[in-house]
Amino acid sequence: MRRSFYPCFTASLLLAPLPAQAVDKTASIGLRVEVLPACQAGSAGGGSVDFGVLDFGTHFALDNTISVAGQPNAGALRVNCQQNVPYRVLINGGQNGSVGDRRMIGPSTAEVAYNLYTAADYTTVWDDSTGVTGVGTGQDQWLPVYGRVPAQAVSQVGNYGDTLTVTVSW
Repeated sequence: MRRSFYPCFTASLLLAPLPAQAVDKTASIGLRVEVLPACQAGSAGGGSVDFGVLDFGTHFALDNTISVAGQPNAGALRVNCQQNVPYRVLINGGQNGSVGDRRMIGPSTAEVAYNLYTAADYTTVWDDSTGVTGVGTGQDQWLPVYGRVPAQAVSQVGNYGDTLTVTVSW
């Protein structure tokens, strides 16, 4: 009698698990970002935009012309636009006058005439249509506002002031 072990061996091979084959699948994902031309203006921090105060000083009388140039945080306008982004800065006529005839109001609604200019030669009024243009560098650019109070009679002593709207567009 002959015994065969061969069929048992074959059966054990058939029951053994087959090695798993790795499956790779690939897909793609798209990525996108849009960087818009952008500018910042005014104070570098805080929630409000502020250019400070263009101060004509303290005087006993206005018998002579008073001229001032804005400085950083004191009447100069800080604009920071991305590199190569063109911008325009406009200044309105204020609360009490027009671009061509700006007025500071004081006690008993007394007025002091003044105006703002784009350069130290005081020939071009800084207006709300042409304004001043520039191109961003990615760094702070300070645009001085040149102010002038012409010689004039003043009916009341006291503090005079006005508030203007500055518009930066790009």
